[in-house]
Amino acid sequence: FFFSSRRRHTRYIGDWSSDVCSSDPTVSVLYCRMKKIWVDHDGGVDDFMAMVIATLIPDSQLVGVTVIDADCFVEPAVQCSARVLAKLGYKEGEVVVAGCSFTATNPFPKAWRGHAYNCNDLPCITSSKNIEQSKKLISAEKGEEVLAAYLRTSPDPVTIVVTGPLSTIAYIANNYPDLVPKIESIVVMGGAVDVKGNVAVDGHDGSAEWNLYWDPKSAADVFKSAVPIILFPLDATNSVPITHAFVTRFGDQYDSFLSQFAGSTWAMCTSQPHCFDDEYYAWDALTAAYLVDASMCTFEDRYIKIDTSAASQGRTVPTTVDDPDAKLVQVCHAVDAEYFYSLVLRICA
Repeated sequence: FFFSSRRRHTRYIGDWSSDVCSSDPTVSVLYCRMKKIWVDHDGGVDDFMAMVIATLIPDSQLVGVTVIDADCFVEPAVQCSARVLAKLGYKEGEVVVAGCSFTATNPFPKAWRGHAYNCNDLPCITSSKNIEQSKKLISAEKGEEVLAAYLRTSPDPVTIVVTGPLSTIAYIANNYPDLVPKIESIVVMGGAVDVKGNVAVDGHDGSAEWNLYWDPKSAADVFKSAVPIILFPLDATNSVPITHAFVTRFGDQYDSFLSQFAGSTWAMCTSQPHCFDDEYYAWDALTAAYLVDASMCTFEDRYIKIDTSAASQGRTVPTTVDDPDAKLVQVCHAVDAEYFYSLVLRICA
């Protein structure tokens, strides 16, 4: 497995600026034209880990983070995102963090949303110096408009890792269709294609996954749009539960900040008696880790549409090319789980 000194330098600095590229002839064009990554998340424990992993994607540059008020309370989730990035060395102008303005059709349970406060209070990110630095990364503008502004001015296409509802992407597609070609692809955690969903509420048939259930109309709009989708549904993420055995392995490398953060946050999730049959999964971390090493994932092309009817809101429905609402999607349906766990431990060491 490779992680060169250049890759680690990129992790902590976060940007190869145009000034560096123009003044240093030893820096190759490859690193001057890194893939641009944006993370659109909803502030759960695993969302923060997906953001961390996004800073480690080879030959890439994390340029922005937007946060939706879904599986979190948005203010502490924005603060936590910025504190983690500041701890990793990101400076003002290298990355921006902003909260979005969307509200839920079907809100997450309040009990699930409080982890954003817990993560935001972790001592490894709350030194006075780090908190002050993190404030410089946060924009007061609406996150969806911050993303639109970036897409409008970026000379390069952007890959967006979406680990929450699809509201932000739908907003771009519906309000700024001219910006859709600027989106190289969206890598989405969401849906349940050939397995049961994880929504267990009165009046729903249990076929949907929570991210798409939160705002089913936006999910449907995105699946009708021209935005290329790489989908990580429950079919794949059910293979990567967050277990005691996995989390305790961070203890042997706890001198690393990333291991401190990963171990401390995921330790909150090894017992979840109030949700998901007492299991918590690396839903979002797996989705982002695909961009670090895709070899652990197996894909198939599927035609998918989104059901917005009351009893099945948010369901990802397999269909055929003849269906006018069908979208051809790359669907991850199998994962080498042990490789994933080892990968995360290595990149956090």
